[in-house]
Amino acid sequence: MAKLRNCSQCGKIFMSNGERLCPNCVQAQQDLELVVVDYVRDHPKCKIPEIMEATQAPEMLIRRLIEEGRFEQVGVNLSYPCKKCGKPIVAGAYCEECKEEMQQNLQSASSALNQVAEAEAAAARGHGMYSKDLKDSKVKM
Repeated sequence: MAKLRNCSQCGKIFMSNGERLCPNCVQAQQDLELVVVDYVRDHPKCKIPEIMEATQAPEMLIRRLIEEGRFEQVGVNLSYPCKKCGKPIVAGAYCEECKEEMQQNLQSASSALNQVAEAEAAAARGHGMYSKDLKDSKVKM
């Protein structure tokens, strides 16, 4: 269901189906993306600061286009730093080494949690209902 919302870029009120930008700003952003992609196609060895200066596009937009692989589609591989180690990468947020390291850390943390959960479950199994052993106690009548 469409709601009235303010555009996060220009502030105008528009009917939104979950979008953050009004139709005019979406069109302007798509036009700017095309300008950036065309510039990179024409200047394949350019760097991000040069693209920003020539197209007036914000760095965040250029990085998003790189992460989405939009420049690979035109035959240009631009790189940007891995979010963890800073190594140059051409896709995603992390380099392969950092991804593998994070995956190993996650697996070890997961197995440690599983061991703790199993130990707690084993300890809880011994705590059930207690009853008095009638053989040991003699009831006098």
